[in-house]
Amino acid sequence: MEFVFNDIPEGFFKAKVSKIKEENGTYGQYLRITFTIIHEGELNHYKFSGIVKPTPLKQSKFYRWISNILGYFPDHTISTQEIIGKECLVYLAKHNNYYCVMDVSMNPDNTSPPF
Repeated sequence: MEFVFNDIPEGFFKAKVSKIKEENGTYGQYLRITFTIIHEGELNHYKFSGIVKPTPLKQSKFYRWISNILGYFPDHTISTQEIIGKECLVYLAKHNNYYCVMDVSMNPDNTSPPF
């Protein structure tokens, strides 16, 4: 049996939020959001994680990610459980020899873009 190993191309892939875990590190608390790739050929069902600091400011990366996952600007209290199962686009890139989610964009199937 022979195998040809290929790199994952950097870019946006359709995914859904499958898990969120609170963790602590050198710079304090952060969320590890796990996304499952959907409808993307060989990557279908693969999981990749992105890390974001849960900063409660509307100018933060966290607010942008949550807005893009939900498809609207939340102006009320949001539980991380509300975004489990939601679809979005994730930008995968190689970082320290591992592929991870570097950014999150709105699912193009949403009818009301947040931005």
